[in-house]
Amino acid sequence: MREDRFGNPVSTTSDHTVAVINRFMDSFIGFGTDFFPIFAASDEDPDCALAAAYACLLGVFFENAEGRRIAAGYYARMRAGAAEATERERQFIAIIRDLHDGKLDRLLATLRRHVKEFPRDLFSAKLAQNAFFNIGDDAALLWVADTVIDHHKSCAYAYGMRAFGREQSSLLKLAEEDGRRATDMQRKEPWAHHAVAHVMLTEGRHEEGIKWMRELSDEWDDRNSFMLTHNWWHQALFHLEMEDFKTPLDLYDTRVWGVDKSYSLDQVNAISLLWRLEQLGVDVGDRWQDIGTYVAGRELYNDQPFYDMHYGYALARAGQEEAIRRLLDGMEKLSREAPLTTRKAWAEVALPATKGFIAIAQGDHREALRHLTPARPRYQEIGGSHAQRDLFELAWITSLLAAGEYETAQPVLEARVNFRQNVPMDARLLARAQDRH
Repeated sequence: MREDRFGNPVSTTSDHTVAVINRFMDSFIGFGTDFFPIFAASDEDPDCALAAAYACLLGVFFENAEGRRIAAGYYARMRAGAAEATERERQFIAIIRDLHDGKLDRLLATLRRHVKEFPRDLFSAKLAQNAFFNIGDDAALLWVADTVIDHHKSCAYAYGMRAFGREQSSLLKLAEEDGRRATDMQRKEPWAHHAVAHVMLTEGRHEEGIKWMRELSDEWDDRNSFMLTHNWWHQALFHLEMEDFKTPLDLYDTRVWGVDKSYSLDQVNAISLLWRLEQLGVDVGDRWQDIGTYVAGRELYNDQPFYDMHYGYALARAGQEEAIRRLLDGMEKLSREAPLTTRKAWAEVALPATKGFIAIAQGDHREALRHLTPARPRYQEIGGSHAQRDLFELAWITSLLAAGEYETAQPVLEARVNFRQNVPMDARLLARAQDRH
């Protein structure tokens, strides 16, 4: 029996299969692009259930009908081979089964158990972090990293994972230390770059953040489209909050939208940046038509509440009425039928908030506030990072100002200014509230 790069046994006699599995794991954890050989490796070594599980996972990640068709074939193969697998492999197969089948409640429980029982399985720990992140469970996000870190002290990825977990739990100094440590260990660790950028954005250290990201940006070009666009998205935010609007718009056109339009996270990066620019008074031209039309043709809606909230605004700005109807109908269905873990998030947060965002796009800010105000305290439940969800806070604030609700907006903006200090965007919005116009 062979071992993978993290010291986990793999049920195969093929060195080639193990080498491809290692490449796949590196690409997944490190946001690379070397995924596709896993298909051939599984085909050449059909008795290796673990290789089939990774191939099934990759098919799911395609986010389209063809990907689901591909995933189904490897799903059957991994299930057939499970009896000959190790205990760790069988439990990992159960994780991929639940992910494929959409059994979120069971998936979360199995991931938690797997991380505890097999801390050397860093790939599964990364999957677990992703899953807990999507439901806004910051405590679990950090727990995963803390549980596995002692088994991966020479691995930069592990420190990058803990850096982000610490940042989401507001342990900003410790998060920055981990992110810098990971980057020192392995300069090509874009998740660590990203975690430090989060810290600097939260603390209002915009010029320092621009320098940090610019000096590391040469390491992103060969990463997958999400990490490439997302790190440039972070760079754009630094400039935007300093009220340099030209640079973010240029980055939108060259680095954020269009790298891989097909991937949901790339779409969300683009929508959120364009939306922020617009809320701050920037003329974005006809860009909504491009992205809104593309989103209208997506095969997959109603996957994550966080995504749908973005899609609703983009579709409304592009006048895609039929797509809006499909989106909201799906959200209504999930508000009744989603797994228990996320059902209330769909029903009581995502659905009303999306209706509020559509109202903003249509220029009805009082209607927007009617939906947004009760949902606002619960945005944590829909997943996404603090930086990503700040878009929704900004939408609420600018709607307050547009509706003349200055007394409500002012203390919120005062708190932002007092916390972050020296952020021109916050200062300008506060001045609007104070001046009552």
